[in-house]
Amino acid sequence: MSNMPLVNSTTGIPNETQVTAVLDDVRTQLGSVPNLFRAYANNPTILAQLWERYQHVMLTGHLSPKLKEGIALMIASDEHSDYGISQHSALLQKLGVAPDEVLRIRTDPDHAHYDQKEHALLEVARHGNNSPHDHGDRVLEAAREAGASDAEILEALAVGGLAAELSHAAAFLDISPD
Repeated sequence: MSNMPLVNSTTGIPNETQVTAVLDDVRTQLGSVPNLFRAYANNPTILAQLWERYQHVMLTGHLSPKLKEGIALMIASDEHSDYGISQHSALLQKLGVAPDEVLRIRTDPDHAHYDQKEHALLEVARHGNNSPHDHGDRVLEAAREAGASDAEILEALAVGGLAAELSHAAAFLDISPD
């Protein structure tokens, strides 16, 4: 890979009203504008759709922020996404997760400090990402036995799917970590 991204990230806020509004909302809710969102600012419609989806998947719902970021970090690690690993590690630490636990989530999620249901949901997300053509009856059954609802299972899959999508985009476009 080159040292230059394949799509330019905006260095400032573009003049387009829609882009400005979305990036201002990203900054307000996340505390900064990640480089990946800056790259997506080149297409205002896609940026707006991505941000809306990100909010629904990552910022609301039944699963805890720690579990969502843990799923995202695990998927980014599985996808070898330096950008995703950097982003989700930082977000977990911002949530108060110790660096050694962040490393455990990244490298050995089976031994991370999650409860049984959360571990089952991690496995649902990983299985959905790594083996999407295997319907995963065993994984779904284990999640339900651990107390996961269908809504939580779907949310774990959505988090994993979004994390994989953004990991692929960041890697393909060679977006540098923030």
